[in-house]
Amino acid sequence: MSEVFSRVMHMESVSKTVIRSLPKVDLHCHLDGAARPETLLEIAQQAEVPLPADSVEELLPFVQVSPSCRSLEDFLKTFDSFYPVLQSPGAMGRIAGELLEDARQDGVLHVEVRFCPALQASERWSSQDVLAEVLSALDAGGKQTGVSWGVVLCLYRILPAEVNEALADLALAHADRGVVGVDLAGPEGISGAALASAFRRCREGGLPATVHAGEAAGPESIAEAVDLLGASRLGHAVTLAEDEELQSRVLDAGLTLECCLTSNLQTGAVAEISLHPFEMLEKKGHRVTLNTDDPAVSGISLSGEYELASKTWGYDREQLLKMTMGAVEGAFLGGDARADLIQRVETAMASLD
Repeated sequence: MSEVFSRVMHMESVSKTVIRSLPKVDLHCHLDGAARPETLLEIAQQAEVPLPADSVEELLPFVQVSPSCRSLEDFLKTFDSFYPVLQSPGAMGRIAGELLEDARQDGVLHVEVRFCPALQASERWSSQDVLAEVLSALDAGGKQTGVSWGVVLCLYRILPAEVNEALADLALAHADRGVVGVDLAGPEGISGAALASAFRRCREGGLPATVHAGEAAGPESIAEAVDLLGASRLGHAVTLAEDEELQSRVLDAGLTLECCLTSNLQTGAVAEISLHPFEMLEKKGHRVTLNTDDPAVSGISLSGEYELASKTWGYDREQLLKMTMGAVEGAFLGGDARADLIQRVETAMASLD
C-alpha cells in the first residue's frame, strides 16, 4: 500500500464525522431493501398501488423495522407491506439510481447491488426488463455520482428450478454489462444443492458466487456454500463461529465474509451486538467486511455500521480502513477496476491526512 495509506493508518481518534468521511465499500446491499420511504409512496401513488399509509411519517412503521425488532419473521414482514410497489415498471431503476446518491452522501465509493429480478417481475414486466432498467439506472447514476457499482444477481431458494436456471442464464448474458456475480438468497433451511450446476455454469462463465449462509441456519449451510456452490464470499456467516474446523477451511480458502451487524441483531441471528462473532473472526485473520444488507428497511447507513463496530469493539481508524481494504480485495472486480478503486480509496484517505 502507498505512503498515503501508511501515514493515514497511524492516525488515531475516530469520531462520527471522521467515520462518515472514511472511504467505504458495501459488498452486501439488497436493492429491494434500499428504497427510500418517500420514493415508495410516490411510486405507489403514481402506479395506483395501495400502501398501508398515505404519508411518509405514517408509512415508516410499515416499511422500516422498529429498533426493538429481534426476529427474522418480523423483519421479513416489513417487505410484505411494500413489495407490490416494486413490480411497477421503472420502480427498481429509480431505487437503484437513488441508492448511488445515498452511497455518495455516505462516503461509499463502491457498492455491489444485489436483487432477484424474478421477484419484481410481473406479467407486463419480465426479469430481463427489471435487470435492464436497473443496469441503465446504475450506469447513469454511477456517472453522475462517481460511485462505482456492480450487480450481483440473486437466485432464490424457493423458486422453481427452471426459474433459477433462467436467472443464471440472464446473469451470464449480462456478465460483461454490469453483472459481476451471483448469489443464493432465500430461506437457508432449503438446501441449494440442486443449484450446484447453475452456480458451476456461472463460475465457468466468469461470474463468482456469494451465498447467504449461516444467518438463519447452522454451519452446515456454510459448508454447502463452500463445497457445493463454490462460494468465494459468504453472506452473514454468523454460525461460522460454531465450527472451528470450518473456520480454518474458510480462512485457508481466503473467503470474504459479508457481515451485516444491525440486520443480524434485528433478525435475531445474534441476541446482542457484543455477542456477534465479527471481532472473533477478525482477530483470527478472516477477511471481515461491514455491509448494510437492507439499509432503508433497517434504518441504517454504512457509516452507522462502522460506528457500531467501533463503539462495540473499540476499532480505531486504522482498523476500520483495513476493513475497507478487505472489502476492496473481496469485491467482484477485474484487475483494472480494482486498481482504480484502490486509487480512489487512497485519494480519499489522503484527504483525511
